[in-house]
Amino acid sequence: MAISRTHHHAFLLPSPGMGHIIPALELAKRLVTHKIIPKLTFFYTPIANSNPSKAETLVLHSAIKENLFDIIQQHPLDLTSEVDPDASAEDKIAILMHELPLLFVSTISTMNLNPTIIITDFFICQALPLVQNLNLPMFAFSPTNAWLVALGLHTPTLDKQIQGEYVDEIEPISIPGCKPIYPKDMFDMLKDRTHRLYREFIGACEGAALANAIFVNTFHELEPKTLEALGSGGISTVPVYPVGPIIREPSPRSPSPSPSPSSDEGKRSEIVEWLNRQEEESVVFVSLGSGYTMSGEEIKEMALALELSENKFVWSLRPSVNKAGHDHYLTAGDETGSTTSTVSNVEKSDLFPDEYHRIQRNGIVITDWAPQLDILKHPSIGGFVSHCGWNSVMESVSCGVPIVGLPIFADQMMNATMLVEEVGNAVRVKASPSTNMVQGDELGKAIRKIMNKDDKEGCVIRERAKQLKHLAERAWSHDGSSYSALSKIAL
Repeated sequence: MAISRTHHHAFLLPSPGMGHIIPALELAKRLVTHKIIPKLTFFYTPIANSNPSKAETLVLHSAIKENLFDIIQQHPLDLTSEVDPDASAEDKIAILMHELPLLFVSTISTMNLNPTIIITDFFICQALPLVQNLNLPMFAFSPTNAWLVALGLHTPTLDKQIQGEYVDEIEPISIPGCKPIYPKDMFDMLKDRTHRLYREFIGACEGAALANAIFVNTFHELEPKTLEALGSGGISTVPVYPVGPIIREPSPRSPSPSPSPSSDEGKRSEIVEWLNRQEEESVVFVSLGSGYTMSGEEIKEMALALELSENKFVWSLRPSVNKAGHDHYLTAGDETGSTTSTVSNVEKSDLFPDEYHRIQRNGIVITDWAPQLDILKHPSIGGFVSHCGWNSVMESVSCGVPIVGLPIFADQMMNATMLVEEVGNAVRVKASPSTNMVQGDELGKAIRKIMNKDDKEGCVIRERAKQLKHLAERAWSHDGSSYSALSKIAL
């Protein structure tokens, strides 16, 4: 603890998955550029038997090119050693949460480097008990909102207090000082207490309690009540620092050498040029996340919604080749099997229903990694149909774009509820109980609400989104809340 700040060397271990790697890289940049930590080593962990995703390649290459910190690639993590290769994403994530801390400790034990600080992803804080013997400051970084951090720190208590499954509770589940959680919105890792994933999450939460502090990708003005509760000591005594919004820089350049170095810039230019021809706030952007594949029925309902909304659109679409769902979460951005990137006139196939082809003239469809931040920043974008993954929420907030929430899994249900009920910059469309799918007519109404300038409720939501943009900018100004929080960290 007595080491001079100018001599600190931090080891930062993120969890795999674009939703964790991107904010961890951006946190690393800020720690170095703001001279909080002069030297940092970033540990990247590929997944064994998985092709490196284009998205990860782009963002890692961009970070390497900036040369602000060292990046070390660990030995690939094998997620199929204990389960069937076709196991669920939940099974694989449970193995990751258990094995990655062990791999990290093994890696650093063979290195001729002397870290003075350890920073791990909140979800792999099982690493912290393993490095306690180093007697170094230990930090956790949560690429989520503060509400989920509060839930995590309170989960070991809930584990003792509540019998049975949390999702079967009648009343909302309380967290001291925070908004309670509806059982139906419960974080996926807590939905099945018999699953190994639940025990691994408990272990991560117990590990986080050992941290000297927790960084969280939010800002005070977005979650004042929750951050006040976390600072009161009623949930945990670990200090929590809001250091967001942490979002990636727009337009990462293609890696070189590359089969077609200019292809990504060409696609980006095509999209931007099309957006330039549209009226201000007239286009809706649709993206359910890079790790989710849509079924034919879901594509049909989305296309119908866009048709009914009568808006121009940019749609980032990952159609299902084998199975719809979120099983590609850990390999998000891997375009294996994709034959085209920007789609305007697609030949008819089983992947694209008739409703999809009817709307082609009204927008652009992108079937590989979309330049999301470039799109959201464009003045012609007036709304964002989103899965409410926290990275997407932070980008939307930073760009002042209101959200139509279609949460799918993980923390997305909590995020959507918070945005609607506490933040006020979103509407949420819920799945039909009979089909367990969002219906096109309901989604179309929600899109019209936030896009129609004459809709009174929509006007309030749009105004709130613009207000949040200014608050987000202020948070990272010289005297802003997040800038000050990061600068005051005691190392």
